[in-house]
Amino acid sequence: MSGAEALLEANLGALGRRFPELAALVASAGELELAPCPAASGEMSARSASGAWLHSSRDPRAEARRLASACLKPDVDTALLLGFGLGYAAEACLEAGAEAVLVCEADAAALKAAFRLRELGATLSDERLGFVVGGDPEAVVSALELSGRSKAGRLEIKAVTSAFPEWFERARGACDRWNAKGEVNENTLRRFGRLWVRNLARNLETAAASPGVERLTGLFAGEAAPPIPAIVLAAGPSLDLVLPRIREISRRALVVCVDTALRSLLRFGLEPDFLVLVDPQYWNWRHLADLESPSSFLVSESAAWPAVFRAPRRGAFLGGSLFPLGRRIEDTAGVKGRLGAGGSVATSAWDLCRIMGCAPIWMAGLDLSYPGGRTHAAASLFEQRVLAEGSRLEPASSAQAAALVGGRSYEAPSAGGGTVRTDERMSLYAWWFESRFPRPSSPPTISLCPEGLAISGMPLGRLEDLLALPERRDEIDCGLAAAAAMLPPEGSRDSAASGLVALRAQLERIALAAERAEAAARAGSREFASGGDCASTLTVLDRADADILALEARDVAGFLLPSIRDLAGRKARDLGESFAQSEALYRSLGESARYHLAVLPPASDAS
Repeated sequence: MSGAEALLEANLGALGRRFPELAALVASAGELELAPCPAASGEMSARSASGAWLHSSRDPRAEARRLASACLKPDVDTALLLGFGLGYAAEACLEAGAEAVLVCEADAAALKAAFRLRELGATLSDERLGFVVGGDPEAVVSALELSGRSKAGRLEIKAVTSAFPEWFERARGACDRWNAKGEVNENTLRRFGRLWVRNLARNLETAAASPGVERLTGLFAGEAAPPIPAIVLAAGPSLDLVLPRIREISRRALVVCVDTALRSLLRFGLEPDFLVLVDPQYWNWRHLADLESPSSFLVSESAAWPAVFRAPRRGAFLGGSLFPLGRRIEDTAGVKGRLGAGGSVATSAWDLCRIMGCAPIWMAGLDLSYPGGRTHAAASLFEQRVLAEGSRLEPASSAQAAALVGGRSYEAPSAGGGTVRTDERMSLYAWWFESRFPRPSSPPTISLCPEGLAISGMPLGRLEDLLALPERRDEIDCGLAAAAAMLPPEGSRDSAASGLVALRAQLERIALAAERAEAAARAGSREFASGGDCASTLTVLDRADADILALEARDVAGFLLPSIRDLAGRKARDLGESFAQSEALYRSLGESARYHLAVLPPASDAS
């Protein structure tokens, strides 16, 4: 066996121990021409068939370290490598401390060629390394989601990406959309983080007592019969096309309504089977404030505006909290089950239907665009407020125009052909659906929005086809009765007090440790400026870090912290700047812990 084949076999063995299917794919791949070319440093480099160098002809390892340093900025936790090359970039990112490294390759043959030129066993065995190879480059999104990370930096090997420009362009775009979602989440946290914490603190008893959506798993999947269809009512303009037939539809499909569409639905004399509200803001509660829907099950999140839970309903089910304080409550009261959150309540409503086993899912009012210049269905609170507040000098059309311009709108393909105006925010919601549809657990989903944004994987259907389905309301009502039986008895209370005592005690310890560390960092700055010995200060800070990291409530206290980028700015140039950044970090941590303590009820109040 030649040296190249021995290297290939050893590398495939290392890869196969973690990814046996990928190893088999690489082993069976065709041949890709790479010309090995030793670099001046003595490291192995190579040229592609076009003659382009994969890595530096002088020192590929030093080049990779420079690229990794530029990729792994302070707010980046994942390195996305467009091209593997000979593995230098992956090695450099792992050495630099990346939490995850995701390699994207259009052709498995590129890995096979690299495996013949370098020994890569240690790199391929690193648990932080993952791969997306061939197939649909949109799989980058799923891989990033599964990594549990928050932001990816891109590192590109030009000689590789230029050989498959279309594939890598789509991978680039997928990464950018995933990062954009993270930036939206970060901005949302900055605006509403304290509101979420305050709402959670007021909803402690509700969060502890309400069953989770995981109890509804498979409720309408059907055993002896096909699954029950569902219709999700979102509040886009095309909802008005469906509502005149909603009573007929309700005899054939489970009716799931988002908060912003309830007003429109009730005008036709029908209450939904499930009402979904997940946004914690006051204005989202206002969509429901003067409306009655007592026969509906509410599906929400424990951070919702507290008044949401006081309205008469048939019962309430909660999705697992997205926030550390909510998850801490669930550690005591029981896991609720995760409800998908793609930035729009319609994504959560669709995921509820998926959890319950409904199929197919028909989407009404999910325009994610501005068909005819309209923003919402006619009876929605948005539309009514705009019409009520219009005047001769500022008519309703002015507000609609502001909505079109405010989100950086642009023309995009519509579901029924032609184009429609949408914006960046709504395209992110569409991308969320597109990233879910390829998953095996995703049911067929059909759009009833001919003028809405085209969403890959969601074909346009006809209302007549939905109305041609057999009536199944008796089966639906049996499922709803089973859901009602899951609710706690009237008047029962599942206290959250047991977990609250320990949580408050840990938050108090974190606040005190952060205050001591803040004072020590401030003293360290002065000591450094005067040329003194800072060793004792560093010891104090190390001890404070150890104390804080040992407490389970550290994620709760850390929830309201600004991003590392906002806290630290540029990289510290010396120990004095490092002390100053540490001081800001501990100050923010202490303030967050104190805020949680201020809004949480005393443990005795929750008993």
